[in-house]
Amino acid sequence: MNVRPNADILDAYHNNRDISRDECRLLYTLVDDPWDLGSEINYAAYVDFLVYCDPYIDWNAIDWIVDYGSGVGTFTKAVKACYPHIKSIGIDFDTARHAAEKRFGARLFDYYYAMDVDTNEYDLLRERLPKLDSERLCTCFFNSVNYLFRDQKKKSREKKLLKLVKRLEKLSTGRSYKYLVANSNFFYPPIDKVMQKHGCELVHHSNDYMLDSRVDRFKAVLHTRIWQK
Repeated sequence: MNVRPNADILDAYHNNRDISRDECRLLYTLVDDPWDLGSEINYAAYVDFLVYCDPYIDWNAIDWIVDYGSGVGTFTKAVKACYPHIKSIGIDFDTARHAAEKRFGARLFDYYYAMDVDTNEYDLLRERLPKLDSERLCTCFFNSVNYLFRDQKKKSREKKLLKLVKRLEKLSTGRSYKYLVANSNFFYPPIDKVMQKHGCELVHHSNDYMLDSRVDRFKAVLHTRIWQK
């Protein structure tokens, strides 16, 4: 693991500069809720986001969500508050899981896939994840798809993204899926190509939803794409 000293990580964080994947994992041990996602104002923003998506996603018909890049668990918490029947798989750093448990309790996720110093998104391509008692699954990438397989060349990255989508899809027993991808600041265009190759219909796209925060530098416009298959 090649990371800078903690003081340098914190300096980059406070000045809103890039930090590496491994440094991001460590950041959860240095800062309580690094991006202020667990705040009341951000929780309310996620609840609003669910309403915002209502015309495109029938949440009452969803049994499970995959919360990829779950962070401190705010999105899962909002989903379960609005739709208690929905169960959640969280996927993020092991340190993020500890932060989520601290913020919202140990029972927030029904299953969790933790990426530690020896485990990353590549391991998900071959991991034996649990088969869900569900036909209806919504896979949600929140501010995370831009960083998946970032070290790969464009074509290789697209292939691995498609493989990951298929891998997560196999968690469900049915053929009804919806994929939600929302990213702050910019949207990674090749994901459109990946979903098109997978036979998914783009039912909504916009960049007009604001993720709020008490901290100005963490406010972000979400570029939202919703596909249905």
